[in-house]
Amino acid sequence: MRTIISATLAGVAALTLHSHPVDFDKITSWAGEGSNRAALVVYDNSSACDATPYVWGFRWKDGEKPTGEDMMKAICAASDELVMLTQYTGQYGATLCGAGVGDADKLLENIRFDFEGAKASQFINFDYYNTSSFFGQEDAPGDRTPEICAEAIAEARLTGLHYIQHPLDYAAYGYPAYDYDHWLLDDAGLDYGWWTAGWYSGYWSYWTSGPSADADWLYSGTGFTGRQLTDGCVDGWSYTLFDHPQVGGIGEGTPPPTDETLYSYRDVRQTTSAEAPTAPDNDTPAEYYTLQGIRVSEADLTPGLYIERRGNDTRKVIIK
Repeated sequence: MRTIISATLAGVAALTLHSHPVDFDKITSWAGEGSNRAALVVYDNSSACDATPYVWGFRWKDGEKPTGEDMMKAICAASDELVMLTQYTGQYGATLCGAGVGDADKLLENIRFDFEGAKASQFINFDYYNTSSFFGQEDAPGDRTPEICAEAIAEARLTGLHYIQHPLDYAAYGYPAYDYDHWLLDDAGLDYGWWTAGWYSGYWSYWTSGPSADADWLYSGTGFTGRQLTDGCVDGWSYTLFDHPQVGGIGEGTPPPTDETLYSYRDVRQTTSAEAPTAPDNDTPAEYYTLQGIRVSEADLTPGLYIERRGNDTRKVIIK
């Protein structure tokens, strides 16, 4: 979890008195269903070309207890515009590593992991080839790293969930690879929106606010896995770029702006986050994709590992 330096909690609060301007009446479509409402704001504070706070809505029923992570994943799945990279980093749950807004499928087609850059980084302690008792790393992905990461990106697009589950995480390796600065959007992807990921050059800071219309943005003391949503609350993610790369990412970042006229309210497909996945029809033709997300006709399949898509069902298969 990112280290925050402050003299007292009161001192942090004193620095973060910025009222959120989100107007729930301007949210016209919602992910999920129910009488309870929350809003999500995503804002790239480092972007000179698109410094727009984007807003989505989320609903849930009485008795349900969704978290900030549940809301963001549900909106990614229900929206054609929001993409994120998230990683399980340990006892505090998941970290937001990257986010983008635009044509979600096209962005995912053009996001890649820069393995060579990550290996050469002076900041990343994760060892791609060896274990490390000092950091608790129990396994290493080795030369399969690019394939593993490409597979995670392809699954995010082919399943329609639109969030990348970073595969080099605490659960799999005993220590997470904080290599988010190297999950890049190729130039071809710039035609479809923006994407920002980082940890050492900048990071996504998390801000929360209560149900009152004049409630202040406050820097979150927990990650979005531990954030319990309440009716009328607002969650905000703001990317802050550091002056230069740094270890530890010291600082609480910058909250989304307070000027309501800057905000853009986005639509989602009319779906519910509580819908159970439908079972695939055995008569539905299968589609095959490489781990990089390139479709291959069944007649052209060669031995190897592929992603098979049949209706709404996606799985990995080995062709022999």
